[in-house]
Amino acid sequence: MGVHKLLKPQQKGKEMSDTLILSELENSILTITLNRPDKLNSLNPELLEELASVLNSNSGNSKIRCVVLQGEGNKAFSAGFDISRIGEQGLFKDVALADPYCDAKGAIADFPQPVIAMIQGYCVGGGLEIAAACDMRIAAKDAMLGITPAKLGLAYAPNAIEMFVDLIGPAYTKELFFTGQLVTGVRAQSMGLINLAVPGSSLIEDTYMIAKTICKNAPISIFGIKRNVNKLMGFRQLTQEDHKELEAIRIRAANSDDLQEGKRAFLEKRPPKFQGT
Repeated sequence: MGVHKLLKPQQKGKEMSDTLILSELENSILTITLNRPDKLNSLNPELLEELASVLNSNSGNSKIRCVVLQGEGNKAFSAGFDISRIGEQGLFKDVALADPYCDAKGAIADFPQPVIAMIQGYCVGGGLEIAAACDMRIAAKDAMLGITPAKLGLAYAPNAIEMFVDLIGPAYTKELFFTGQLVTGVRAQSMGLINLAVPGSSLIEDTYMIAKTICKNAPISIFGIKRNVNKLMGFRQLTQEDHKELEAIRIRAANSDDLQEGKRAFLEKRPPKFQGT
C-alpha cells in the first residue's frame, strides 16, 4: 500500500505527521493506520478517540467490506500506551477513567464488517489489546507480541483480561501476563493469539489477500456471523461484588509506589525494583 489518503478532512495546515489516524478506502477495503511512527505508534487518549471516531463515522458505509488496521512504518503495530501519559487526568487511577481503550474496542466490535489487525514489529501492551479486539490478526513471523503490565506495576481491567482468556485460554493468558515476555509471531500463532504468521516480506500481500477473500462474500452474512460470535462470547457476567474487588485491586496498583518505580525504570531503561507497596 502507498501513502494513505485521509478519509476525513483534517484541519488546514495540519501536517500528515501530526495526524494520529490515517485512512484510505480502496477496493472495498478500508485501511486505517496508527500514525505515531516516531513513538512506535504508542497509544494515547487522543489517538484512541480518533480511531473510534473514524470507525464509527464509516460504520454505515456500504462500500466497505473489510477493514485492515496497521501501524505506520515497519517497526511496530503499536508499542503500547504512552507511558508518559499514565496518571494524567486520572488515567488508570480513577474508575471512571480506568479504560481509555473502551470506545476504540467498542467501535471495532460494533463495526459491521471484519477488522483485521496487520502486525509487524512490536505489538505490546495496549497495542496488543487493540489487536486482540480485532476480528482477525495476521502477523509477520518475526513480530514481537506481549502484554507487560506486571513489568510496569499496573493491574489490568477485567474486560481486557477476559478478552485474552476468550482468545487463548486461561493458561496462555496467565503466561503472557505473569511473565511479561514477548513472543514471536510464530509462537503467537501456536498459542492462538494470532490467526496466521507469515514472512514479513509477504505480510501486506497475504493480509490483503485474506481481506479480498472476505470482500467477495455476502456482507449481510458476514455481519450476522460477527454479531453472533460477539453475542455468544458475552455470556459471562461478573457480580457487583466482583467488580468492586477487582477495581479495588486496580486502584491499589495504580496508586502504588511500584507503579512510579516502574515508570522511572522504563524511562531510565533499567530493571525496576518492585517492593510490593
